[in-house]
This record gives sequence, structure tokens and C-alpha cells, in this order.
Amino acid sequence: MNCERANEVMMLDLYGEAAAADVAELKTHLAGCATCRRAAEASREALAEFRREATPRPSRETVEAVIAAAQPRPFLGGVFAQLRPALWQAAAVVAIALTVSVAVKFWPQSPVQLAAETSSAVTQPATTETSWDTDSAALSEHIRLAQADVTIGSSLDNRISGLRDALSDLRAGSSSF
Repeated sequence: MNCERANEVMMLDLYGEAAAADVAELKTHLAGCATCRRAAEASREALAEFRREATPRPSRETVEAVIAAAQPRPFLGGVFAQLRPALWQAAAVVAIALTVSVAVKFWPQSPVQLAAETSSAVTQPATTETSWDTDSAALSEHIRLAQADVTIGSSLDNRISGLRDALSDLRAGSSSF
């Protein structure tokens, strides 16, 4: 084995990758070559020293820089990240405005208006557009008629009650009639 091949086998042997036949031939060469023997000893000492030293630790700044570089970046940079809360607020305002506009358009404005529309639909043909004054007047008329019905009803109840009393008296034989 020549010195050049001995250096190649020495490096493979240091890392445990040399073939057994090559290692045996290297030992024979090292026994006869002082230059290669010194090189092999120096290589073993350097490797042992390297393995004894502690692994250097990175500084705090280096660790923070690596962590910051590894963080995902927001789409469109920092501007989008700063505007994100404002965008959600704007979307919420738009949703509320749409809900209110639909509610105003499709729901009656008050229970009184609903009652007026229901009663006017029964008694009158439907009109395409009614004003508040017309609805109010129609509702007032319905209320007046309902009060009259109650008055007539209680008057009829009093008369019926009186007739029952008179009928009972006649059956009992009383002549107070």
C-alpha cells in the first residue's frame, strides 16, 4: 500500500467505513511508514478533540432571528394583518344594515297597522298603497264598531236576563208581569 492510499483508508477507518481487509493492510503500512503513522495519530487526536468539545450554542439573537424567519408571513404583508380587524367590523356593519333593511321592508311597522291591514282586507278590496291617516281612520272605525257591539251585547244580555227572570216568575205563578 502506498502513502496516498493509506491516507484514504485512514480517513475511512476514522469514521468506521473502511473494509476489514483495507484496515489490516493499513496497519501493516503504518508499522513500516513513520510519516503515515504520525498523520494517523494526528488525525485520531484531532477527531477525539473535536468530539470532546461541546457543541457551540447559538446566541439568543440568532435563535430569535431564526424563529422570526420561520414564521408564516400574512398574505399581502403586514398591511392586511393590520386591516383585518377593520375588515371584520365593516362586514358586520354591512350584515346588520342588510338585516335591518329587510326587516323594515317586509315586516309591518306596528301591530296596529297589521290589524288595520287585516280588517281592511276583509271589508275592502286591497289597495296598492295606503297612507298612515287612512289606516288610522279605518282602525278607529273598527274600534268604534267593536265598542258598539260590546254595548249592544251587554244591553242584550241585560234584556235576556230580565226575560228569564220574568219567565221564572210566570212559571212560579207570580203575577208581577
